Amino acid sequence: MTKETHCWGLSALTRHSLRNADAEIAHLEKALAADGTHSIFAQTYWRHRLYELHATPGLGIPQRIKLEKLLGILERHEGLQK
Repeated sequence: MTKETHCWGLSALTRHSLRNADAEIAHLEKALAADGTHSIFAQTYWRHRLYELHATPGLGIPQRIKLEKLLGILERHEGLQK
């Protein structure tokens, strides 16, 4: 059995596809809605998920706009914590 290694630079290409991009965006919207930014996951985790999905080839403009709005939620939350 070979041990799989995770390469952050390629994960968007291997994990995300246009087929599941809308479902992933919907999941992120739910996770970050209201007090979701106070979850057990660190802000860097959510930021990484957003960047990773944003790197998916072929995303449409509406999908990218949603991702940018979610990034704005994270940035506002981080600003409140400072």
